[in-house]
Amino acid sequence: MTLAILDDHDLIRLGLRSILAETPHTVSIDAANADALFEQLQNGTPCDLILLDILLSGTNGIEVAQRLRAEYPDIKIIVVSMETKEYTLIQLMHIGIDGFVSKNGPMEEVLAAIKSVEEGVPYYGRDLAVLVRDIVDAHLDKKSSALLTKRELEIVEACCNGLTGQQVADKFHISLRAVNSHKTNIFNKLGLSSSVEMVRFALEHGII
Repeated sequence: MTLAILDDHDLIRLGLRSILAETPHTVSIDAANADALFEQLQNGTPCDLILLDILLSGTNGIEVAQRLRAEYPDIKIIVVSMETKEYTLIQLMHIGIDGFVSKNGPMEEVLAAIKSVEEGVPYYGRDLAVLVRDIVDAHLDKKSSALLTKRELEIVEACCNGLTGQQVADKFHISLRAVNSHKTNIFNKLGLSSSVEMVRFALEHGII
């Protein structure tokens, strides 16, 4: 894959590039600020996945993630940050990031996250996995379903009713690609990796 790095600390970017140099991946964008990142994306620089810091000088990394999701929905997002507050995680899960690695952990964990996301499985660092599950359970046990959008809930219900991806697309008059994108966001938010797990989770937690 081609990767982008957005972090305002030179040493962090250097460390990430050093680790990635030992992999088959290519760093196509090395940016210290959001303007530099989006300028290169707008100029057509290829990017499959971005390693994104949240605590950026002069920029809110959450806003960067929102803009990436809106303008470049196919780009995978792995947050690499010191910011691990519950509220921040909830915001990022709403946006639909693909992974989160704490800077408090070993830098090599970034490679595990990239490999997992590349295979279509969301990744959260070991020190965050329990917190993420607690966040999901806290919302779903209250049956608020706050982590999922209205359309995502509709797709979960359709899947629980046995509809295929194409049937879901036809039902809501959207493309199959859009259905798959919604399902990926659902998997990310709920920490799941398949439609079977999604249906089981929805039934067990009563979110439909």
